[in-house]
Order: sequence, then C-alpha cells, then structure tokens
Amino acid sequence: MRRSRRRRAAPVVAGVVAIALTVVSAGCTTSSWDTSDIDNTTPTTVKKYARDAAGLTESLTVYLSTVGQDLDEWSPPRDQARCAAQRVVRRLTVDHLLELGFNPQKATLALSYPPDERTSVVNILAGCIDFSQGVLEMFSSYLKLPLAQSNCMAKGFERLGLTRDLITAIVDGKEPDPFANSDRYAAGVSSLAVDCMQEDDLLPNAPLPPLPEPANPSTTTSTTTTTPAFEGDDGLEGIEPGGPLDTTTTTTTPRK
Repeated sequence: MRRSRRRRAAPVVAGVVAIALTVVSAGCTTSSWDTSDIDNTTPTTVKKYARDAAGLTESLTVYLSTVGQDLDEWSPPRDQARCAAQRVVRRLTVDHLLELGFNPQKATLALSYPPDERTSVVNILAGCIDFSQGVLEMFSSYLKLPLAQSNCMAKGFERLGLTRDLITAIVDGKEPDPFANSDRYAAGVSSLAVDCMQEDDLLPNAPLPPLPEPANPSTTTSTTTTTPAFEGDDGLEGIEPGGPLDTTTTTTTPRK
C-alpha cells in the first residue's frame, strides 16, 4: 500500500513500475524564441471544499477515486468511493471529523480514531469498495502476471481476509505489516503465490541467453590396460583390480 504526500487516491497495491514521462519539444524557425504560449498560460484555481457534509463528502470522494501519476497504483471507481465517503461522514459527523484533524483541502483517512471508530471506518471501506478487484488489476496490469494467476491471487486475498490488511493500511496511513499477527499477511501472500503461480510465471518473458563456454576446453578420458607378463607356470593369476599388482593406467587427453 503506497501512500503519497500529494493529494490523490489511496492505492491498493504497489509494484515496481517506473513512471514514464513524455517530453515534446517544438522548434522555432525565427531567430528569436516564441514564448507566447508560456507567457499566456491559463491560470489554475485550486478547488475549495466547504467544511460541511457536502464538502467533506466530495473531498473524500476525490481523495479515494483519483488515480495518481504512479502507473502502479489503483483507485476505486467514483461510485464506490462516494459510497464510502458518504457513510464515513454520516457515521463520524462533520464536527467530529474536523476535531480529529480532517482537512478537506488535504483529505486523508489516516486520523487518530478511537478504536471503535477505526473499526467502523474499516468496515465502511470494506463494504463499499471492491478491493479484490484492485488486487486483480494490479497483478495483471502491464503483464506482471497472467490473468488467470492474477484472478487466483485476487480471490485468495478476499478469501484469506488480506484485503482487510490493505484497508487498514489506508486508515493507518502506512504499509501493511507483513509480520504482524504472527506473520499472517506474509504467510497468506506466500501461500497464495505457491497455489496460484507456476514457476514459469516469474521468469522473464524473453529468450534466455546461452550459457557461456567453460574457461578450459573439455577433456576426454581414455584407459590403457597393460597385461602383466607371466613367466612359465609360475606366473601369478587372478590379479585383483586396484591391487598392488594391477598395472592398469588412466591418462587424460585434451579434446581438440
């Protein structure tokens, strides 16, 4: 669960995806730079949210549903976000949210709730927002995992209650602790990875390079056997291999 200081949505899953920025430049055919577009920019006005039920509801809705610039984040649809915002404002009331430090201009759900109110906010988010859909989209986006494996992981998150860990991360304002509650989150994700993924799912989607040749050339082994000479009937018979009288020799010849 990645958090940001910028005003944006509360993402469900964070992965390792770089942000791609596209820069478009234009040339000038005259001897001087044309800066008219820069000089005549349209001013932007920051939206102000009223400190009433409608203002707090809209502020929370935008906070939950706005997709940030990070391509590896997910935010719920606006209708789900509005459902959660309306219920949170109705349950905690405007005055109490403001007392807890809620700022409509910098919305967040990471507030200092009493235990029962924290539980209520978590339950509201779980009831309004389909976090398993977020897990599915995050695992399957940009071909991180095939759709079937991503769907298996998403259903597993919901079945094991791991989506609730993602929700509490939003309310607590920090990443889920994989080792809390006797390693419940870490153990759950690990078991799902074993159940849902095949070995090839995690390999790079490209031909593997050939293995390098060994530094030394390969060698072949040849065996030369020398039969001991016997003199007359007094010669020894039945020489034991590897014994003191065994004259078998082994030589190693480099391959050409």
